[in-house]
Amino acid sequence: MKKLFGLGKGLGSLIPAGDGNSPRNQKENVFYVEVNKIKPNPNQPRRDFDEESIADLARSVRRYGILQPLLVAKIEDNSPRGLDVSYILLAGERRLRAAQKAGLPHVPVIIRDDFNEDKTRLEVALTENIQREDLNAIEQAEAYLKLQKEYGLTQQEIGEKVSKSRVAVANIIRLLSLPEDMKQAVKDGKIGYSSARGLLAFSDANQQRLAFDKLISGAVSKDDLEKMASQAKKNPKTRNEGRFLELEKNLSRTLQTPVAIHAGAGGGRIVVRFATLEDLNKIAKSIID
Repeated sequence: MKKLFGLGKGLGSLIPAGDGNSPRNQKENVFYVEVNKIKPNPNQPRRDFDEESIADLARSVRRYGILQPLLVAKIEDNSPRGLDVSYILLAGERRLRAAQKAGLPHVPVIIRDDFNEDKTRLEVALTENIQREDLNAIEQAEAYLKLQKEYGLTQQEIGEKVSKSRVAVANIIRLLSLPEDMKQAVKDGKIGYSSARGLLAFSDANQQRLAFDKLISGAVSKDDLEKMASQAKKNPKTRNEGRFLELEKNLSRTLQTPVAIHAGAGGGRIVVRFATLEDLNKIAKSIID
C-alpha cells in the first residue's frame, strides 16, 4: 500500500457526528491499494448497476485513471501466515467495478478506520448514493427500513443522517407496501417516485392495479393518476372502470395509441393521447374512416 497525498476534509463530511471522532475533525490521506484486496460492502443499498454505464466508465478509467478516491475501511484478520489486511468498500462501487473491468491493479482510496460498524457503513453508503442520486426510491426505502429495524434508528434520526425530513423518510418507506411488480417498475425506472406515491393513494387493490396498468401503457399521466385517486376516494361507488379495460385495449389497438376511459356518476370521458400533430392526423383518419 502506497501513501499518495492528503485531501483535508474531502469525503469526511458524509456522516455528521457529535463527538471528538467526528469525520470533520480527521485529516484524510489517500493511498493506493490492490484492487483485489477491496471487498464489496454487504450493506450496499444500491442493488442495480447499469453495465453499459460501467463499461463507459471503464473506458474513461483506462485513459484517465480513477480521479476520485474510493472510501474504504480496513479489515485485519489473523492467519497462520500472520496478519492479513483487506478493505471493505464504503463508497465508490461504480468506480471499483470500472477499475476491475479496466484491469487496473491499484486504485486510490481513503481509509476510514472509524467506520467500523455495519450501521455506520450502511449510513455512509446510503448517504453517498443519495448525494449522487444513484439510488432509486425502492432502494432508498429498503435501506431506511434496514436502519430502522436492524439498527434501531428512528425515522427522525434517519432523516438527519440523509438530510431529509421525517415525513419524507416515512413516505419513501411506505413504497415498500406496493406489490412486487410495481416496486420493480420503480427500480427499472418505468415509473417515478411521484407516480409510485400516487399509486399508494388507492385503497382498493383492483383500482390500484388498473391505475398502474394505465400508467405503464401511457394511457394516463402522473397528473391523471392523482385525479383518479382523488376521484376514487370521493366516489367509492363509481370504482368500476375495470369493466372498460377490454374496450380500452381494443381502442388502443385500433388507434395505435394509448386510450383511457374514465367513468363517473353522470357520464364519463375518453382520453386519446398523441405525441405529435402527425400522430393526431393518423388518429383522426382512423376514427373518420
